[in-house]
Amino acid sequence: MTPYYRDALVTIYNADCRAVLPELAQVDCVITDPVWPNALPSLAGGDRPQALFAEAAAHFPRLAKRLVVHLGCDSDPRFLLAVPPELPFLRACWLEYAVPQCKGTILYGSDVAYAFGEAPPLAGSVLPGRITSGRVDFRSPPGAKKWNSKQMTRKGRERPHPCPRRLEHLRWLVRWFAHGAVLDPFCGIGTTLVAAKYAGLPAVGVEVEERYCEVAARRLGQSVIPFPPADEVV
Repeated sequence: MTPYYRDALVTIYNADCRAVLPELAQVDCVITDPVWPNALPSLAGGDRPQALFAEAAAHFPRLAKRLVVHLGCDSDPRFLLAVPPELPFLRACWLEYAVPQCKGTILYGSDVAYAFGEAPPLAGSVLPGRITSGRVDFRSPPGAKKWNSKQMTRKGRERPHPCPRRLEHLRWLVRWFAHGAVLDPFCGIGTTLVAAKYAGLPAVGVEVEERYCEVAARRLGQSVIPFPPADEVV
């Protein structure tokens, strides 16, 4: 396979992921935002999103220890029935917007990410958690970060893709769920790949539409300054 883009950390293939996934080596984590049931018709695969995701997901147990699927809050979670049983459900993460938006009478205040597979290894000084009031409350020493998926972000000004995801959200997902190479088989304009590059992790992306590969390559070709996420700045 000839990459569309490659640098020291990131590789992008301009292809149908179903053709590429059987050829890829194992990674640590798949983090992706697939074409979902209520996606815009302009997105490739929007006419049969569940079948497309199921055909791609069949490869995930061989490829990764963990899977994180990033969806909008209005996406039907039954879409995820296609996740193979070898990757058991782990947790849901609410990724909040700093400024909620409305579509008609429906308020959109967050995205939702669903994690499957093995729990990630302990990160830094964070200790195992305990369950309180129906939520995971991670105990940690003073100054250590908790697994707080309330990641506040603002709506982006540029829309080179009809359904962009916020980089802050992807940086949070990469930071907590990826401890090695990352794969995004529906990488779009490369936000997951940029987040992995910020974290210093190798990443592979697959995108069927060349126009989005071009945007992703342009983003990844820019120098990355390793600033910490906003919630880590003291």
